[in-house]
Amino acid sequence: MNYIILAVSVVMDLLACGILRNSFCKNRIKSNSDLQLFNALSSIVTLVVMFMAYAIAGMLCVPSFFTVGIGVIYGVATALCAIFNMKALECGPLSYTKVIICCAMVIPALSGTVLFDEKIGLVQYIGIALMLLSFILAVEKDKDGGKANVKWFVYSVLAFLFNGSLGVFQKLHQTSEYKDEIGMYQLAAFTVSALLSLVLLLIYKKKETTGITLFEKGKTQSFLLITLVCGCGIAFCNHFNMYLSGVMPAIVVFPVLNGGTMILTTASGLIIWKEHLSPKQIVGLSAGILAIL
Repeated sequence: MNYIILAVSVVMDLLACGILRNSFCKNRIKSNSDLQLFNALSSIVTLVVMFMAYAIAGMLCVPSFFTVGIGVIYGVATALCAIFNMKALECGPLSYTKVIICCAMVIPALSGTVLFDEKIGLVQYIGIALMLLSFILAVEKDKDGGKANVKWFVYSVLAFLFNGSLGVFQKLHQTSEYKDEIGMYQLAAFTVSALLSLVLLLIYKKKETTGITLFEKGKTQSFLLITLVCGCGIAFCNHFNMYLSGVMPAIVVFPVLNGGTMILTTASGLIIWKEHLSPKQIVGLSAGILAIL
């Protein structure tokens, strides 16, 4: 059953955080205000969906300080991960952006050994080495002003670090005595994520002359639909991933979740958006896929 949940989570992540978000960022985002508005509204949708689902399931309770504290930290990391992920998608290729961010699986995978006394075999260490090779080969000189460049790489690295920390926080909570408070953990996290995005929205709105363009005539309906779908997808993916982090070894669950999404996202980037990779990037991408396998 857990493997079915893994597969469902991978597909939902591809749709909500890969194809739809990539299309939105490249075609609709005109300013940082637009970016923060989208992130804030999608977080609010996620929060509402989670609240309704947990209420129906009877999973709402008075949370412990530990749950609230780690949930708040997770929420900040989630918001920053989403922001830097979307900024990377604005100025770089979908396929390799996802490769770098998915390589963040190294962080929670190794945390299983360091923090939770889980065993890692030689083959898995080889896989981690191949992931690092893939990461090193990511940077390609910007030749046409549109593909991989230094700015894109910096955004991707930041998204990599924050994405990697998420699995560690999930594992910490789900291996603690407070693991049954999963609902309150998620609500605390996404409340913080939404509030942070709203604060950034107000800051950027005052600084930018472009303003918010997402509510222009003829664009509102599609914007709200994409926000709704992404928010729902993020809600279910986060719950599934949180659950799996507590019932499966870190060296299994995080490479499969991130790696499966990476492979499918790369395929969609090459097929749907006709993205082109240099020979160097192809070698790096191949190393990443081999590492996951």
